[in-house]
Amino acid sequence: MKNKLSMLVASVLLIAYISPARADSFVQLWTCELNEGKTRVELMEVSVAWMNAVQSMDGAKGFEGYLEFPIASDDLDVFTFVLIADNAKNWGAFEDAYEGSAAAKADEAWGDIADCSTSTLWNSVKIE
Repeated sequence: MKNKLSMLVASVLLIAYISPARADSFVQLWTCELNEGKTRVELMEVSVAWMNAVQSMDGAKGFEGYLEFPIASDDLDVFTFVLIADNAKNWGAFEDAYEGSAAAKADEAWGDIADCSTSTLWNSVKIE
């Protein structure tokens, strides 16, 4: 429970940090954990491959991805994967084209490296 609460707090802080810079963007957060025996180096390799595949899709060239790792935690194998889409139109086009895409194929490698059990989608709206 403590891990889940820590990840929730970290996710909220991450949204608070990202939101002003990404007003009116779509932000998807995955709560993940490295599989036993897997490393951050391996995680970065599959993440780069997936992000390159995503950015090759129409409308997704401006998408950004981040891996957020805890600095202090009782479980350093947990992390948050963040995908930021610049707007709803591009997010929708990405979702519609995902199945069967190079990104979907690259996504299969994630299962060998990490388990991402929870995903939430946020709409960042700048307060003016």
